[in-house]
Amino acid sequence: MTLLRFGVIGCGNFGGELARILNELEGTRTVAVVGGADDSAKLLSEELHCETAASVEELVVRDDVDAVIVASPNHLHKQHVILAAQHGKHVFCEKPIALSLADCEEMIEACRKASVHMMAGHILHFLSGVQQVKRLIAAGEIGKPIVAHAERTGWQDKQSGSGWKHDQALTGGYLFHYIHELDLVQTFLGPSASVLLAGSCVDPALNASSNPDHLLLTMEFSNGTLGTMQYGSGFRWGEHFVKINGTEGAVLFDFKQSEIVVKTKNGIDTFGINGQPDEDEDRVNGYRQMEGKIVYTSPTTRPPLFLRQPMRLEMTFFRDVIVGKPVDPEYVMLFDGTAARSSIAAAEAAMDSLKEQSWLRVKP
Repeated sequence: MTLLRFGVIGCGNFGGELARILNELEGTRTVAVVGGADDSAKLLSEELHCETAASVEELVVRDDVDAVIVASPNHLHKQHVILAAQHGKHVFCEKPIALSLADCEEMIEACRKASVHMMAGHILHFLSGVQQVKRLIAAGEIGKPIVAHAERTGWQDKQSGSGWKHDQALTGGYLFHYIHELDLVQTFLGPSASVLLAGSCVDPALNASSNPDHLLLTMEFSNGTLGTMQYGSGFRWGEHFVKINGTEGAVLFDFKQSEIVVKTKNGIDTFGINGQPDEDEDRVNGYRQMEGKIVYTSPTTRPPLFLRQPMRLEMTFFRDVIVGKPVDPEYVMLFDGTAARSSIAAAEAAMDSLKEQSWLRVKP
């Protein structure tokens, strides 16, 4: 296998782990890193015996970098992806891909024009349980999906952890920063056609009014199906689940219990979200330790076990596509811009709806 050499932009919790994975994966090496809080890039380079670039611009012009991982703060994704593409580097970009649909489309076009791959970091697609549900729904086991509901809520006692993650101008707010559930719902019901978002600030001491900590989203889809979502940090009873109801059955993704329950006309089946007992147990223990609180990651900590294997699968798939292997039809939307665009379009329309206090159409 041809050795692929990677540069990593953003050496925080996720970026650091992706750099480690690429330094261990067959056929790949991390050759340079840049960015991150304090000395995170320096510490990571010492750990991996790679170089520290002085700037993003210096990293993307290196002849020994074939592809770039963009794991920088959300508001920097656009400039980093476009810069990498302009220098002929394949790009893996963490979620949310961008903070506006216009930026997202500009990034997709820049990669297309440069003839480089751009992969969206929507990690849920690499969970064994999610893949199994995709197959069950495609086979008609729950009939036609007709309504969905998702919740990702908890309580934040104080502004702690990574500072930039509390600034909506840098994160895009809850709908952007925690975009996985929006992506998952649209995976099964299709792109939303119109949205209505209501929001409020339960505790002004925690968030400015411009960054509401309580969001209720309603979505209408072009085929008549409906979806609702609840996000925020103003909830003493924290929840994390996604429900998909169909004409002949239903699916519950229970993230706190790390299990998926599928109800069909043939009965009820239950299996793990990750599909590996140690990984599913690790997820359950993690939620138990949080006790309903919202916890932000630190650059000095590694992602939990239940995330590391899906991250490894992401990097393996990205590597294989770069070297010319065909994209599995299940993952085409992660490479052709569909997943990135549909989730960003819905999130942007929702935030505009909150400002205008009215239903808004989602750009098709």
